[in-house]
Amino acid sequence: MSGPSLWWIDWSLHGKPMRRETVGRFLLCFFVASYFLAMLLSGGGNRFLSAQYTMTVILRGGVPDEEGEGIGGKVAALPQVREANYRNPEQAWKEFLAAYPGLESVRSAGKNPLPGYVEIRLRPGGMSEEGIAGVRDALEPLPQVEKILSGGDVMASLLRMKRWANAVLWGGFALACVVFAIVLGMQEKARAARLAPEVSFLADRGVPGGRIAARRAAGAFVAGGLLAFLAAGASCAAMFFLSGRFSFMRVAVGPAQELQDARVALPAALFLLSAAILQALASLAGWRAAFPKGR
Repeated sequence: MSGPSLWWIDWSLHGKPMRRETVGRFLLCFFVASYFLAMLLSGGGNRFLSAQYTMTVILRGGVPDEEGEGIGGKVAALPQVREANYRNPEQAWKEFLAAYPGLESVRSAGKNPLPGYVEIRLRPGGMSEEGIAGVRDALEPLPQVEKILSGGDVMASLLRMKRWANAVLWGGFALACVVFAIVLGMQEKARAARLAPEVSFLADRGVPGGRIAARRAAGAFVAGGLLAFLAAGASCAAMFFLSGRFSFMRVAVGPAQELQDARVALPAALFLLSAAILQALASLAGWRAAFPKGR
């Protein structure tokens, strides 16, 4: 047995346990891929917080609607801003009455006591002290702006909590990767040990153990990359299904359609490459553990 057949020696000689182990490996890879894609879309707690958070820019009385809309357009162009909507005084009054019905008398002599305002929502990547400060810096010099409501000390506390939450979530992903690597190592050690009789047979016929180990690792790289690709594809399909069914999924994680964005391509490709390399390295480590003195 030589040449390319050494790449798949485990499958050729021990197909049944290989299929069983591969199913378990696929499920674990599916979980890790789902975790990674969810973190990639959500940014941890960033998306959920950005969906709940609103900056409000109160304009001075008498600001024309054209200027209010212009301010909204200027803010919407900022990279950390997802959307900025101008509400004229009449719209602000209707919203006030909807929130506090029965207070029509506040509007004495037909004069609207409320000014216009701009409602700003940030992108998940803009949910930081720097992102909020950048919006404030762009608005504070404008003479039409009366006040900027951005959360103050409460928002600063929330952002600190968000950083801790993100650290915990990414720590959970790192732990999942460690568990995946440990399972791979255990599987590969068992696979190499199963080959002991065949390795002895091949060694007696001049096939060095190093060649077998290298070919098996190359096969593990190819098979591991394909497995990771299928697991990631299944994860994407699951996210599209869940995103279409549950609004919380879209709010906390994000719409699955964003997986088609170009910004996701590079991290996803790195994930697949890393999964393939990890499985190749696990193959070599399992071989060394099973045959510490070589063959």
